[in-house]
Amino acid sequence: MNSSQYDQYLNNLSQQISEKLHEKDKNRFPGWLAVDFGTSNSTVTLFDPIEVPIAEVLPKEQELRLRERMAEWLNSAADVALPDVTAAEWEKFLADISKNLEIELNQLSEVFESDNKEVFLEAIRQIELCLGTSERFRRSVSKKLYQIYHEVFRVPTLESQNLIPVVLDIDRRNTEIPSEMEISQLIPLKLRMGVVARDNRKKAIAQGTSISIQEIMSRFHHSPKRYFGQDRDFSVIIDNEEENIKVNRLIQAAWGQLIDLTQDYRQRARRRFSEGEFLTAVVTYPTVAPPLVRKEVKQLVEELGIDDVQTAYDEAVSVAIFFLWREFGGNLNIGIESFKTRCHQIGSKWSQNVLVLDIGGGTTDLALIELTLEDKTPIFGENEDRGLGGRYYKLTPKLLGSSGHLQLGGELITLRIFRLLKIAIADYLLTAVTNGDIECDKLEDLISSELNERFLEDSKFKSGSLLKCIDKENPEGDVAFKDALDTAEKVLPTRWQQAPQRLQTFYTLWDHAEAAKLKLGQKHFSNTSNNSLLTFTLNEQQIGELLLQSAVKFQVRSGESISVSIDSQQFEKAAISPIKEAIGIAKGLMESRLKSEKNQKVDWLILSGKTCNLNLVQQQIYEEFSESPYFVWNPERITFVLEFTKLATSAGACYAEKLRRFRFDPEESKTLLTKGANQLEIDVKNLFYYLPCNFKRKTQSNDTLLIFSAGQELYQISPWDTVAKVRTYWQGIQLTNIIHRQDYEPGTFRLWGSFDGKILMDKLGMEEGEFLRKIKIQFEIDQTLQFSVLLCNGNPHYLIDVSGIDLNLCLAKSSDKAIFSDGKLNWNIAVEKQDHNLHDGDIAINVLESATVDHPQAYHLVFAVDADNEKALKTFHYLQDGVKQPGTGLISKPLPPFPQNGQHTFYIYQTDSQTNSKKWIRIGSLTKPDIATDYPCQYHVTLDHKGVLRMHAGEVPYWTSNHVESLKQEGCVYRTELALQPNEVDKERDPFCGIH
Repeated sequence: MNSSQYDQYLNNLSQQISEKLHEKDKNRFPGWLAVDFGTSNSTVTLFDPIEVPIAEVLPKEQELRLRERMAEWLNSAADVALPDVTAAEWEKFLADISKNLEIELNQLSEVFESDNKEVFLEAIRQIELCLGTSERFRRSVSKKLYQIYHEVFRVPTLESQNLIPVVLDIDRRNTEIPSEMEISQLIPLKLRMGVVARDNRKKAIAQGTSISIQEIMSRFHHSPKRYFGQDRDFSVIIDNEEENIKVNRLIQAAWGQLIDLTQDYRQRARRRFSEGEFLTAVVTYPTVAPPLVRKEVKQLVEELGIDDVQTAYDEAVSVAIFFLWREFGGNLNIGIESFKTRCHQIGSKWSQNVLVLDIGGGTTDLALIELTLEDKTPIFGENEDRGLGGRYYKLTPKLLGSSGHLQLGGELITLRIFRLLKIAIADYLLTAVTNGDIECDKLEDLISSELNERFLEDSKFKSGSLLKCIDKENPEGDVAFKDALDTAEKVLPTRWQQAPQRLQTFYTLWDHAEAAKLKLGQKHFSNTSNNSLLTFTLNEQQIGELLLQSAVKFQVRSGESISVSIDSQQFEKAAISPIKEAIGIAKGLMESRLKSEKNQKVDWLILSGKTCNLNLVQQQIYEEFSESPYFVWNPERITFVLEFTKLATSAGACYAEKLRRFRFDPEESKTLLTKGANQLEIDVKNLFYYLPCNFKRKTQSNDTLLIFSAGQELYQISPWDTVAKVRTYWQGIQLTNIIHRQDYEPGTFRLWGSFDGKILMDKLGMEEGEFLRKIKIQFEIDQTLQFSVLLCNGNPHYLIDVSGIDLNLCLAKSSDKAIFSDGKLNWNIAVEKQDHNLHDGDIAINVLESATVDHPQAYHLVFAVDADNEKALKTFHYLQDGVKQPGTGLISKPLPPFPQNGQHTFYIYQTDSQTNSKKWIRIGSLTKPDIATDYPCQYHVTLDHKGVLRMHAGEVPYWTSNHVESLKQEGCVYRTELALQPNEVDKERDPFCGIH
């Protein structure tokens, strides 16, 4: 192929690629989907801009809620509707409304169910007009109306924001499905999820033989999310074909199935959807997920064909954004003013601290966020019409801290109830056999030959001895607890890891434990004087089913039916430990972050996750938070909405992405402001400007070295970075470098990653002493908590890749003494100092500005004469001007903000030798680098030995190499990654590992 043909080939290839990309964009769905694959349940929220609904009265969701509540209220009996008024007053009130509407009294509630909006609005008006003259009655009705309106305005207006909760289970009309999955096909990997997978598993187990149970175990998985980040394989057998599938591939297939279910809903739903292929997705993950998990989320979803994957929002932050949106009630004019009343005002800013506690099925996620609302209304000119005076507000969320636990949630509570039920059944059956109420050869043999002595009395089973070992708050620390579980296993075998035939018994008892948790966990109002307890009972048929599944034959001798009960007190003892642990993490995070700030408190507590619906959780929150000096107890500022406990995560992430993508400049909003419409910008990106936790480095002793601290600000280190970062100072290396995450003081340490210095030392062929003396290490972390390791032999060298201004040329006209000669510094120049004792050769900016305002000391000293200048000199390598030899120079500290003209003007301080007068001599100006920065960016200047002053965006780049052998050369920086810690799973907290 000659050069002409080759050029033609390249042109054709370029055109084909361009056409392919255009075709892909043409078929692209114009919105995105937000996927929350949970440990227990999953949801998807879709943003589709196909149409924007126009609310005639209220947004659709709020109008429906108002109609429901009004109809429900007006249909109530007097003692329920208004407990403080008489039945006669209530009936007259209803009669007056009906008369004015010219309808029969029994038709009043129908007004709120009809589609006639005019009659609906008139009915609400008549309610306000028919209050009568009784002040007591008017107050009572006003209070009730306030409750209804308050609830209505807190209903999230999903449809008005083009957010659509995807109905993942169309047959049952559910937007939330269980995360349980069934592998239906190996190549390519295909799944079923939700209730259908659960039902298929139950059928398969019930019909299976001991041989087929192994295949059933391999096909059905409760949720592999708990194993995400582990190097773990599952052996899967389908139709006699066996395949080893990594856990991450299962999770990837689950995301794929949720996307497929979304597509299925789009095709089958009655409403209209935009056309196009789903190519943009927002994917959430647990707040404390290690960086390995966060990194793999993006990669795995991209492999599904999604080319734009956003992983910026963890689960706690997503929940916070959702409830913040709910707080505004869909009406920015009213919602923002209401929000401001609950904030602390400083000038034109209003702020409050929000703590999100999300206790889900499998994980607990926490985030402490400072919300700051600022009035950024643009200035209108003299000839511009201010109109109706709308305001432009900017809401800036700052992440003060985050925490959580990957194995702390509702499933752990269910596991503890599972153990309680299992031991209670075993205790009851052994007692019944001992008393002669039940005949069972297996249990009689167990009592006579295998039972632990601690459970025997006069060679007979001691009734209640098993239950005593678990019926307390923290039984795990007692040796007897394990003995009791082992004994219960002999009565009712459920440990299926080595015995697959026990799988059915395990799941049957698990379902009973889940039912017990829901019943005993609800709020109980006793109607009797003896304060009776809630109970959960397994009847004879249910116990018989469990024994039949375990192949235990028995016969009831007594006339009474057998049953096993546990009560709410026993439930509380079993459940209290994980609940206290979750709330303890929340309290520790709150107190550690706020104790350093004067008068700072949590103003708003958001509870999410279905586990927070347990009465015991709410009791513990009151006990812990009502006494805390960092939280002012106010039930009105504690938000828990059961219907949105799971949807909040995907809907919040979807809404946050909408805010990020649809930002616009305040100046462009003037037309809307003149119409009286408030505008709100939520700076979602600010959530990623600060570290949410501490990172510490392990030492020989129990003491640790803090390398990154919670609240530390992140910056755009280099112009080409797409994430914000921060670095440590250069420090000594260890043969083993261990990094721990600590969410709060004195919280637990979580292994985050490590770097093996010993392997590096062997590669470099260095002796241990030489290695520890010469090699320095620097850690770099970004907003996703990904670590990089920078290594250098001695002090790092820097790469100079921009042009600048020459001081020697600038000073030649005003001084016969050159600052630099023969390539060596004649002046002692060091990094910026704050004193005002100036020396000849000091370099500063903001000189002219400070003189303009008659404040000559307001200049910013960039380089100052110092006797220790040799310590500050850096080695520079050049990319420009054909300079091959390295030089030396200085690097400034970060510069102050640029003036409006985008230039910093530099001056050098000199004393006239003849007149002894002091003056600033202008060196010249450097323009702010023309780069787009997504994150806060610091600017530095360098001054080299030739007297050239240069401006740099971000940090001055290192002189680097991609080869580890470069570390034998002094000053060359080598970048590598921290060895990430896989997500370890504690089997004692894993209900579905087969050992329980």
